[in-house]
Order: sequence, then C-alpha cells, then structure tokens
Amino acid sequence: MAGSSKYAWPLQVFFDGACPICSREIAFTRRRDRLHHIEFIDIAGVEFDAAAHGLALQRLNEKMHAKGADGRVYIGVEAFRQIARALPASLLTLGFRGLLHIPGVMWIARLYYSWFAKNRLRLGGRCTAETCSIK
Repeated sequence: MAGSSKYAWPLQVFFDGACPICSREIAFTRRRDRLHHIEFIDIAGVEFDAAAHGLALQRLNEKMHAKGADGRVYIGVEAFRQIARALPASLLTLGFRGLLHIPGVMWIARLYYSWFAKNRLRLGGRCTAETCSIK
C-alpha cells in the first residue's frame, strides 16, 4: 500500500512478543498506527521464519529490526526512527523525530539502546543472567 508521503509502506517491524517490555511498546505503537503503515511481526511466534524475510533469527533477537517496502533493513534506533516516520504526525512523533536530529543525541540513543537490547529480558522480568540468555 502506498502512503501519501515519499515513503512506501508498509514498514515491517520485527519484535519479540515474549519480551514484556517489547510487547508493551508494540501495543503502544499499534494503537497509534491509524494509517496501518506498519506490519507487526512477532519473532517469538512458533510459525515465524526469519529466512522467509531474508533475516537471521539470532540478529533479530539481538536488536529490533524494521524492513521497508523497498527491502532496506533498519536496526536498533534506526528502526525506531522509521517507526516514528510511519506513524501519523503528533506531538509525540514530531518530538521524537526532532530530538534525534539534535547533534549527539543519536550517539547517546544508540549507546542506550545497545545496553537495553542486551538486558531487555532481565529488565522485563522474563529471566535473569543466570537462568537464560539470548540464543
């Protein structure tokens, strides 16, 4: 489906539905996707096949991925930037988009997101470092 902007939709967003924090963020985003520009794909689903999307499951488990209609893959903070672009303009999305253009903010956002991605299972209460790890 083509959007009214210069971007082609849908944007496929690959998320870990077994991660409580990730699931809450996706639910929040899904409610704001009134134009249906985003296709949400749960990588924890039993029928999910990463290879069918040209992706590797291990990499998907390490950081959030988004894939544009043109096939371009966005990882981590860049995926969040594309999600904000896909959502209708609001103070929240416009603020987020603007914030990421301030010099130095992307560097900080990437650093924080890398830490969060490595610790998301523990932070979400899904497990501890002693009981599981991302495979």
